[in-house]
This record gives sequence, structure tokens and C-alpha cells, in this order.
Amino acid sequence: MKKILYLSILTLILGACDTLEQEPTTAVSTSTAITSVGDLSYAVNGAYYIASSGGQMSPAAEMAVYADVIGPDSDVKNGSGQFCQKLHERSVTPKDSYNTYYYLYKAIANVNKALEAAEQIDDPAKAPYIAELYGMRGLFHLQLATFYAPIPTSGSNNKLGIVLSTEVYDISSKAGRASLDDTYAQIVKDFTTCINDPAVNTEVSDGHINKWAALALRARAYLYWGKNAEALEDAKTVISKSPYKLYTIDNYVKSWSIQDGCDEMIMQYIQNDEYNAQRYNPGYYTHPDGYTEYLVTAEFYDFMQANTNDIRSKMVAYRETENGKGVNGYYPMKYIGKTGSTVPLYANNIKICRLSEMYLIAAEAAFKTNSTDAVGYLNTLRKNRIAGYVPVATTSIDDIINERRKELFAEGQIAFDYWRNGKSFKCGPATYEPSNYKNVLPIPQDEIDVCGSDILMQNPGF
Repeated sequence: MKKILYLSILTLILGACDTLEQEPTTAVSTSTAITSVGDLSYAVNGAYYIASSGGQMSPAAEMAVYADVIGPDSDVKNGSGQFCQKLHERSVTPKDSYNTYYYLYKAIANVNKALEAAEQIDDPAKAPYIAELYGMRGLFHLQLATFYAPIPTSGSNNKLGIVLSTEVYDISSKAGRASLDDTYAQIVKDFTTCINDPAVNTEVSDGHINKWAALALRARAYLYWGKNAEALEDAKTVISKSPYKLYTIDNYVKSWSIQDGCDEMIMQYIQNDEYNAQRYNPGYYTHPDGYTEYLVTAEFYDFMQANTNDIRSKMVAYRETENGKGVNGYYPMKYIGKTGSTVPLYANNIKICRLSEMYLIAAEAAFKTNSTDAVGYLNTLRKNRIAGYVPVATTSIDDIINERRKELFAEGQIAFDYWRNGKSFKCGPATYEPSNYKNVLPIPQDEIDVCGSDILMQNPGF
């Protein structure tokens, strides 16, 4: 695996319909020497750039909505044959999943190179960047774990985690997969290192991991790992101490077009006219004149429209093609493009975590630890979403999952919510149990060929 992933950064031709702009001047790759704090800041930007500017199957493309297109509320009507459709149909093979693996591990390689170089920089101003780099490594590993390994509480017999990359490796190095528990332990360890660093940034930092983003992501990791008390504590800390505020009924819809500097956005991958995945941005997958590969079902549309006092009902709509070549249907309205963008469908920030998720994590974790506070977190969130909302006195795990569907659909989480709670769902004509082997992606065959199947094991079933 390392042999492929730790080569010097090369220019890739990915077969995209459009070519990306060149790497920003504020980014530096692993092939560039890092000898100053300025270089270190560029290296941080470079790692974000790699993770969020790729082609098909990258974290800024289909994988931004992966858990939605494989989830219960997605629909594909005469899709264009891109990978959202293949994901939805569970037809991705070990020859298809390389880009997802490549971009995130390459970003991790940049992080490790920067951390190694930082040891030789004699300047205390390096400290905030070091803290952020650990948080970034936790995020990239967490994304890989949710794509290539089962959710720990799903009941799957597959206990394989991912390959953990925590240092700069020799080009000939090969490594196998850690256990699922060891994978999440490393993810939590990196977030904890970031959080506990006295130099970690505590200010709002759009597009960068700060202390609050690391806490929020650690809360998610704990929840997936089944450590509910820890998840609850982290979510409560972000809710009570961070500078973020819930969107209100008045500004909820506007936030999806403004996108930058919004009240409750804790962490996102920034996209703009110069820096984006172009037609591989989710905006193009969710438009009737684009790739038309991520629609929602009529049932989900009805579910969202059941209470029109809920502002979130405006986030799905029936849309018709304008050029006559696209597909009419029900679409998510979360990727309509930034106001003022030259090509709005290309410029949509990729949502990593919002404050609303912390209320939902707190509700779920409190419910699972028999806390009476669970319904209070739901009531607070709903007051900021539903005009004339009357608080309720009780809740259930199904209520919480349905609230997550309303709040977080099209943000890459919904299938995980079901599997984490041991629940099956229907996607297309098939029903998927939490332990189904197709709930994870296959390890790329190229990686297995390089490492050997005795070292790098494929996910069972592929």
C-alpha cells in the first residue's frame, strides 16, 4: 500500500469531464521542503487540497454523499452511469474504489511529512499547525474507516479496520489492516492530541479543523464506536462552550447558498470558482440537467413535506430539466451553489460537521445512557427548525434517526445512522441488513496486488 501512496505527488489524469485548476499557491506538496512556519501552513493547505479537490470517488465528489446514495431515501432515475449510480446499486468492484483510497491516504501522507518536518523547525509559531495536523489525520482516517470498514456497532462479523498511517514510511514499506477497535482508538487518539494541545485554535476557522471540530468529530467517532458516555460529553462541550450557534428558521435556507462563515458550520471542505471538483461536485449529481444520480424517493419527499412549518421541508423539491435532456424528479436542495459563483453547480462546500449534529449525537448518546436529557436536545433543535413547535416529553431511537434524516440528509451520514443502531433498510429493490458485506467498499485491487493478499486483506465477500 505505501509503495503506491507515498510516491511523490504526480499530475493525475482522471478522465474527468473538466480539468481542475492548478494547485493553489497557498498549498505545498510532500515533494517540497518544509523548513519554516510559512511552509508548514502551506503544507496544511496542501493536505486539505488533496482530500477535497479530486475527481470521481473522491471526498469532494460522490463520497461526499456516499452514505446517502446507499441509504434508504435515495433514488436513481436514468442516471448517467457515474459512480453515484454504481454505489446506489452496490455494483462497485475492487477495480473501482481506488480514488477514494488514494486521495485520503495521500492527504495523510502529507500530514505525516509535515509533522516530521515540524520537529526540525525552531519556531513556537508552529504549534497551532501541529495541533491541526493531528486533527486532520484523525478526520482522514475516520472517513476511510466509514468507507472501507464496518461501523463498529453494526453487528458485522467483519472486524477488519483500515491501514493506519501514522508516520513517514519508506517507499517499499507494506502494511496490513488494523483491527476495528485499534482503528477507532487511533482516530480518537489523534483527535485527543489536537484537542489537548494548548496551542490549538479555538476561534471560528472556516475550512480548517480547530478544537471544536476535533471535539465534534471525536464525538462522532465515539458514537460509531459505541462509547456513548464519551460521545455525549464531547457533544455537550461543543454545544455549551463553542462559538457556534444553531441556524434559525429565518437563516436556515439562506445558509445553503451563502455557505461560508455560517453560524453553525463547524468544519467543511471549502470549494469555490477556482478550487473545486467541477462536475464531480455534489451539485452536479443533484441537478436535473447534471448527472442526475442522486435524487430522493417520492416517499422521502412526502416525509419531508408532512410538516410544512418545518423549514427543512424546503430542502427537497420537484425539479424539471431545462434543456430537455435531464431527468425530472425530487432532488436535494443543499447543493444549489454559492451565491455569485460563475458555475454554481461546481461551487458547493462539502459539509463535514455542523452544530446541529452535536444536538443529535447528544440526544442519541443520552438516550442510550438512560439520560432524561435526550428529548431536550431534540426539542432545542426542533425549535430552531419548526415554526410554532410544541416541545414533546419523550423520544425513541426511531425518532432520533428520523430527525437525523430531516436534518442531515445529503451530508453523508444516513446509512451509518441505521447500521450503527442495528437497523436494516430498503434501498432500491433490495433490503440491506446492518451486517451486509456490501455496506463497505472493497479495498482497491491495485493496493492488494502491491502488498499481497496475505498482508492487505480484502473485505469479505469481494
